[in-house]
Amino acid sequence: MRLDLMTSAVWLNKTRAAVLFTVMLLTAFLIISWTSFKVAQQSMEAEIKENTLPLTSDNVYSEIQQDLLRPIFISSLMAHDTFVRDWVLENESDPQAMIRYLREIDNRFDTIFSFFISDKTKRYYDPQRILKTMSESVQEDQWYFQARELSDEHPYLIEVGHDPEKRDRLDIFINHKVKDYNGNFIGIAGVGISVEKVKHLIEKYQERYRRTIYFMDKSGQVVLHGDDFLNALNIHQQPGLSSLAMAILTNPGGSYQYDNDGPVFLNTRLIPEFDWYLMIEQRSHPSEQRLWITLMKNLGVSLAASLLFLFLLWLTIGGYQRRLERMATTDKLTGVMNRQAFDYFFKRLRAMCFTHRKPMSILILDIGHFKRVNDAYGHGVGDLVLQNIAQLLQQAIRSSDQACRWGGEEFVVLLDDCTLENALQRADILRRAVEIAEVSYQKEKIHITISAAIIRNT
Repeated sequence: MRLDLMTSAVWLNKTRAAVLFTVMLLTAFLIISWTSFKVAQQSMEAEIKENTLPLTSDNVYSEIQQDLLRPIFISSLMAHDTFVRDWVLENESDPQAMIRYLREIDNRFDTIFSFFISDKTKRYYDPQRILKTMSESVQEDQWYFQARELSDEHPYLIEVGHDPEKRDRLDIFINHKVKDYNGNFIGIAGVGISVEKVKHLIEKYQERYRRTIYFMDKSGQVVLHGDDFLNALNIHQQPGLSSLAMAILTNPGGSYQYDNDGPVFLNTRLIPEFDWYLMIEQRSHPSEQRLWITLMKNLGVSLAASLLFLFLLWLTIGGYQRRLERMATTDKLTGVMNRQAFDYFFKRLRAMCFTHRKPMSILILDIGHFKRVNDAYGHGVGDLVLQNIAQLLQQAIRSSDQACRWGGEEFVVLLDDCTLENALQRADILRRAVEIAEVSYQKEKIHITISAAIIRNT
């Protein structure tokens, strides 16, 4: 059997086995690390949707109660003030009294603009003067006539519009119905707060909670947002969010997730006082980057462990493979080449010699009277004799030659690039080296002789 066939009898060679096991190990590490990462990521996403964003919504709403709902309270206070009712019932006899009242409202509550519109005279009073007279034919006055139709269950209206004094500035107006003591409509009282002030509040919330915060009305229109707001001003036009618009606008609140260049988590809450939705968005958890870094570290450790495993496996398989090759090609007793290896080496050497037109010779050596040694001293001494002969052959032949135990007491030596004359000389040298050598057994010296035959292959 040829040497290469013996070696390939191992079901995987060293390289393939090492690579295969390393790939299996890396795959296992990757699956475990990636699964752990996804589980942790899903846990964080659930934490965002179920706890973090709702808690932020509660906190923001609590602050809105102090910051944004205060103007509603002021307008309600004005609408129920006995001075306003009595002043109207006295036929607005002292216009300056109302102007002073509105000026006091601004000073006391730090509003940017307070007003009262009398339904009887249609006069628009502000803290400085009678600003104008409302007319149903004027388009910009239509809000007043719409506000007259507000129900008793919802007696105020919130609008975003231009400041009557500074047309380039947007304000938020809270318009509250005013009734007399008999429940008759007598006018509209209210205050205005600057949109810039509200934006400042939104940006304060965003900086504190590190989330995107904005307000949307029931039509889906974004009415208030910070300066760095990048979404569309209507959720029906927002990529990813438009498909959720119906669900958002028909529920008083909820948690949602959509995709817009990455996952976005959204919590909504209806603020009944404004009839607006508080929208709070978050793109990622603060710990997600640390989670990703941990994944990369785990994969790095896995790679290092796999490479170490590959190196150790390479050494281990290499050692076993070399032992298998020695077992398959070496005579166990003498340590020289066995017949199977000789067959492979002989055919290869003969082909090389034929190609390069070089001579090759074969020595066939036989130990003389070997059976007598076994009979006289036992097989253990016979094995010792064979080992000594093999050692002498290995020392005496050239590095390009190969010694082989053919079987029993017979040895064969392949002589590369050796003529018949040179082979005779080599055989005589080997014969004399064996005759000189002695095998010691107890107190005896055993002398060994060999006979040689030469085969020339040209």
